[in-house]
Amino acid sequence: MSQKSELRKYGNRLINDLQVYLRSLHTHDANNDIVTRARDELFGTLTEHFDAEPKSTLQVQLLPEETFINNTLLPIAMQDFERIKELTKELKTMGVGEIIFDAAVSKESLSEFASAFFTSYHYRKLMDVRAYSGIQALELDYSVTGTAERDAHQVVVWLFSGLLDGLEGLTDLVNEGHTPTMVPFMRHMRLLIDLNMERGRVVQHLCFARQQEGQSSDFHRVACRTFLAVQVGQVGGLDRSDLMAIGLASVLDSVTRGTEPDRIIPMLATYTSLSDLAPRVMMILRELELIRRGYSTGIKAQLLHALEALVDTMQGEQPATLSDVQERMRALESIDPTVAEAIIDWLGDHPVGTIVTSRSMGEVLLFDRGTDGESTRCRQVMRDSLSEVKPLDDLDPSAPIRFASRLDFEYEPVVIDIDLEE
Repeated sequence: MSQKSELRKYGNRLINDLQVYLRSLHTHDANNDIVTRARDELFGTLTEHFDAEPKSTLQVQLLPEETFINNTLLPIAMQDFERIKELTKELKTMGVGEIIFDAAVSKESLSEFASAFFTSYHYRKLMDVRAYSGIQALELDYSVTGTAERDAHQVVVWLFSGLLDGLEGLTDLVNEGHTPTMVPFMRHMRLLIDLNMERGRVVQHLCFARQQEGQSSDFHRVACRTFLAVQVGQVGGLDRSDLMAIGLASVLDSVTRGTEPDRIIPMLATYTSLSDLAPRVMMILRELELIRRGYSTGIKAQLLHALEALVDTMQGEQPATLSDVQERMRALESIDPTVAEAIIDWLGDHPVGTIVTSRSMGEVLLFDRGTDGESTRCRQVMRDSLSEVKPLDDLDPSAPIRFASRLDFEYEPVVIDIDLEE
């Protein structure tokens, strides 16, 4: 078994032990025998890890739809999902979203943490003390500005790299003749939808950045298209169900691409985990294949096709300019002009994540629209790095706007674990 698989297996045990321990405090105090036994079980699981790796830490991040350990997405089983989701919600009301353990953790510090949890749970208050021997209980908030900015950025990067890994697993299973479950991708889409409206600029930075040596794998391009489809769909007013459907269709296109349109529905009929989203997902994919054959079809399939062209243009051999992208959008066949113009309008005159020119600083990365959403901020492109964030008020309008960002995001080994349909 690989190191990554071992970590996922261990992480599931740890999070379940943690959930059992903290849930026992719903009805018992920290000194109760039932609570003590649960504590000892959790301590044994922690000790197992730190005996082998005493200098390491275990970082558990709990989000509404996903749970991570040391930057690895855990494949929470269906029978455990609601219990972990309940724990995540309880901790969030206490101001806790991340728990970090190290080798100094003890039974005593676990009891101290449990006492704080007990008080916060029963008195509906934030956790006052956040640090115990070998334990830190930290906030993990991606819905506000300020200190949460780093958290939000990291979560989006986790989701992106998790999708890359999940796409590879999905393809492998289908190529081996299996029918994978789409539940992990559905959880992924729900969290992406929640993050996208407030953290859309992070998504743009990820998707607009060029891969090393201008190369972009098929999985990377599908991930970019998926993230951008959800964002553009949200801006265009699609409801949550349609956003889920277009995101899942983009994912499944990695295994249905090239299939005859009339074979799409029979091919996906066994994907029962799509549930009530299945008809919409199937229709989008069928129409996407029709578009590739020159037919005009539904708007959502057109959007995926146009965004595929957008990503292909941005990730070409040479960095594209905004003018190149606009021309490509308007030249697309079988696409309603309103769809192309909607994407062009969404990009705007100076898209976040592009390289523009400042008269005083030279080339800069257009970073964001500032805290007011209207000003423009940038980071100067240095030889091997980027400067701190600065105001940009001397943009050179004569210089080209290029999709040439080469931000070196380090994709952590985040994993969507894809199982077979039950």
